[in-house]
Amino acid sequence: MNPSERRVPDVPPLSNPTPGLDAQNRTTDSLQLLAEAGALLGSSLDYETTLAALTRLAVPRLADWCSLDILGEDGVVRLLAVAHVDPAKVKWAHELRRRYPPDPKDPHGLHEVIRTGRSEMLPEIPDALLVAGTRGDAEHLRIARELGLRSAMTVPLTARGRTFGALSLIFAESSRRYTPADLALAEQLAGRAALAVDNARLYTNSVRAEERFRSLIHATAQAVWVMQPEGMVAEDSPTWRAFTGQALEEYQGYGWLAVVHPEDQERVRRGWQAARVIKQPYEVEMRLSRADGSWATVLSRAVPMFDAQGQVREWIGTSTDITAQRRAEETSRRLESEQRARQLEALRAEVSEVLSREDTPSRLIQACAEVMVRNLPVLALVQLWTWNREAQVLQLQGNAGSAAPPSVQLSRVELGQTLVGAVGQSRQPLLVNALLADPRLRSRTWAEVNGLVSFLGAPLLVRGQLVGVLAVYGQTSLEEETLATLATVADAVAQGLERRRAEVSLQEHARDLARSNEELQQFAYVASHDLQEPLRMVASYTQLLARRYQGKLDADADEFISYAVDGVNRMQRLIQDLLTWSRVGTRGHEFKPLDAGLALNKALANLKTLMEETGATLIQGKMPKVMADETQLTQLFQNLVGNALKFRGKAPPRVLVEAELQGNEWRFTVEDNGIGIEPQYYERIFVIFQRLHGKEEYPGTGIGLAICKKIVERHGGRIGLDSQPGQGTTFWFTLPAVPTPSTPGILS
Repeated sequence: MNPSERRVPDVPPLSNPTPGLDAQNRTTDSLQLLAEAGALLGSSLDYETTLAALTRLAVPRLADWCSLDILGEDGVVRLLAVAHVDPAKVKWAHELRRRYPPDPKDPHGLHEVIRTGRSEMLPEIPDALLVAGTRGDAEHLRIARELGLRSAMTVPLTARGRTFGALSLIFAESSRRYTPADLALAEQLAGRAALAVDNARLYTNSVRAEERFRSLIHATAQAVWVMQPEGMVAEDSPTWRAFTGQALEEYQGYGWLAVVHPEDQERVRRGWQAARVIKQPYEVEMRLSRADGSWATVLSRAVPMFDAQGQVREWIGTSTDITAQRRAEETSRRLESEQRARQLEALRAEVSEVLSREDTPSRLIQACAEVMVRNLPVLALVQLWTWNREAQVLQLQGNAGSAAPPSVQLSRVELGQTLVGAVGQSRQPLLVNALLADPRLRSRTWAEVNGLVSFLGAPLLVRGQLVGVLAVYGQTSLEEETLATLATVADAVAQGLERRRAEVSLQEHARDLARSNEELQQFAYVASHDLQEPLRMVASYTQLLARRYQGKLDADADEFISYAVDGVNRMQRLIQDLLTWSRVGTRGHEFKPLDAGLALNKALANLKTLMEETGATLIQGKMPKVMADETQLTQLFQNLVGNALKFRGKAPPRVLVEAELQGNEWRFTVEDNGIGIEPQYYERIFVIFQRLHGKEEYPGTGIGLAICKKIVERHGGRIGLDSQPGQGTTFWFTLPAVPTPSTPGILS
């Protein structure tokens, strides 16, 4: 490929490499693409043609290259369609696939996506990946480099839990890069394509089943027989003998009842007797034993033949084997049921997708109403009402489909008022197929103008509490099945709406809490910082008093001066610790890969004097690399080891520091043989200013462990302890491990 031939298309891309892309415009473009794809996929049941058109639709908005592979019934993956910004290169793409087919055993790429049903994305395609993907083939590597591949993703085509294909998208000439948002859009596009393929295959199977049914009906056997006026067999019937295997002697008289299923015999006999009495045609469906002993579903009909006097001369009858017909009808019903289930699944999925968006509840409700109208064409109008607990009214928030005139369109309804209020009051589904005659209809004129003849309402309930009403209107009668479908959707809407409201409330509380914490930290910093200057002056003068007048005054004066000096020193330590605590979240450094052993050694160097004074022994396990702030990690180790030295027992302190990898994080432990902690204090000791011992017994400010907790949480970890009084304490905390690059293979 000549690099000078590459061009960036004029169509605006969905994936914009420049920062500051307007999120609203991006969402609009994505929804437009999905809408166009939905219209395209629904335009024909020839799924191969529509899928080929889908690849062209994705280029160039979502890709420079787009290909679609389908898994055949024989288990072979074949390339169905390829699209490129330059249509002349499509033929070349097919030739490349023929020459260099993907390896079915490759643990990454196309076949792995189809095997696992999980998407793969490469934001960047390094040259090393091209080398690995071409497996030492120099010509293949040369072509791959000429293509100028920049970014790629492959998403599965999955329906009803079965993956039968994959959609591959690649950026090359345009030099764009894929993002997680692009992957989510591609997965939605593939989901719609998969549903279209599944529906097309279902339709094909249904047509085949119908053709098979018609063939069986034409080929089905019929037994023709003649009965005497009193209902006895009049003459031999070769077709009856062939069908049932009975000889003439066996089925004469009422002997034919012997081959009727025992559960059907009494019903058949009584019906036949009644028809003879009233001299009317007789028809019955029953199970009849074939000559091979199997049971057949048979439709028997008999017509009376009259003489000139109007008396029954004989009965002419037929028995038709309709077993295949009934089986075909059952298959058809099952297929229709599966089709409805797919429609419901698609509707629920789209409603769930809408409710998962980051938007206001009112906009989500309107979007849900539009989704229902789009997925259920039988509905002319969909309305979603929400329950206002304070005002005790239902409020209209979602309205899609036929537009109602403002003069008759209520926006607030009390319980019991109109059909919507009746559903809200009873909290039970309501189906009305005689809408114009129902006295609860707000405006008969409005319904007539819009051609509305039916209403269906379903309450939106969460844990038995009313949160709203789903109301739909139809221009034809609605079935109970539609009621069941909408009841299921109403449950999903209710749960999703309540969940979104809770999320919005939680976000507001989180913002309030974050603001409060920020103000608290700022206050702690300012207060402790501003207190240091006057405290230094008090400290200077009290120390001066101690030096100048120590021993020159009476014992009480010396004691008072000692108290003052000690109090000032403790206040200085307290303010310094408070400053450290307030700076953890505001004055920290950037996280970077760090050898935890270096931070531990710095902490031990700071504690060297205390360790020598206490005769402590420290055992250090192998320390890993973690993502951390070096200064704060040193502070964390220093506080925990210092804690072990301070709260020691009668024996010399023994401290063990170790680390163990658990998933994608390291779990550190600092174990000592000190005095231990009662279980009821496990949470309290991490609260600022909380102390379990008096300052005379164990010095300190009660802030050290609070600083530890804040440092660990800033790093995205957790901290806790295990302890037994008199047997020592083990403090533990977790830190994220240094991430390792995964092995990509999507190009294969």
